[in-house]
Amino acid sequence: MRPSATRGPIIVCLDTSGSMMGARETVAKAMTLECLRQAHSQKRACFVYAFSGPGAVEEMELAVDAQSMAKLLQFLTMSFNGGTDADEPLWRSLARLRDDQWADADILMVTDGEIRPPSAELIDSLAEAKSELGLKVHGLLVGDRGDPEVMDAICDLTHSFQAWDKVDGRPPSRTARS
Repeated sequence: MRPSATRGPIIVCLDTSGSMMGARETVAKAMTLECLRQAHSQKRACFVYAFSGPGAVEEMELAVDAQSMAKLLQFLTMSFNGGTDADEPLWRSLARLRDDQWADADILMVTDGEIRPPSAELIDSLAEAKSELGLKVHGLLVGDRGDPEVMDAICDLTHSFQAWDKVDGRPPSRTARS
């Protein structure tokens, strides 16, 4: 297990499916940008998977230089607007953890939570990485339409975006989770 003070790399799985269109996607991308900006300032390696339905995954490694930040801004303009398959970016994230450079990375899943339950095999693989590598999977829930149990199955801790009064297109309110 890595020490709790270790600040390893960050792998972000960013939902750009159709259910994220509009304010949810804007907030999700802004939160992703801020997370990666912070990691960049701390000289932490970052990798982003933007995903939607089956086979719709784009990826980008963020180096610690100004040119990468410009590429990231261009990358964040992409959207798939299709269905949602969170399994593929999670499998790719787990595969990345096998590389020594990424072995102590944590995963951040940014989504509205409208994802199907992951397979038992994926849950087992995540649990194995959590046990063997000290992996932490954080969720950032943008919106309130998803099934909280699905995020609970994937994430160690799920945070909810709650500042909808600052964003146009505010979704209907439901009990917030944190």
